[in-house]
Amino acid sequence: MRTKFQLWVESKKNELEEVYIKMEYVRHKNPDESRIPDPSTGVIYESECCLGQVSVWKSRQMEYEVVNIATEEMILWKYIERLPDEPDFNEILEQFFHVLQTGVKP
Repeated sequence: MRTKFQLWVESKKNELEEVYIKMEYVRHKNPDESRIPDPSTGVIYESECCLGQVSVWKSRQMEYEVVNIATEEMILWKYIERLPDEPDFNEILEQFFHVLQTGVKP
């Protein structure tokens, strides 16, 4: 699941840069994933008004959040216990990117 997510992230990178959204992977202090029971892949997104983070775990859990840069208020948080076998990340993260760009609570 993490591989599918990473492929999707890479495929969206240029499209997001066109609308002024920067992204970077979360860097973990311990890169040896064999020691981690449920490793994750995390991506941080930054727009003009918000910071957002999306994490996907090997166990198919997903969590995302958006924070307003000016107020430091969390304006969106969602946890998905189990992603489908073939997740449509465009659909799953549609609200995330809308809030990230607008800074408006859903």
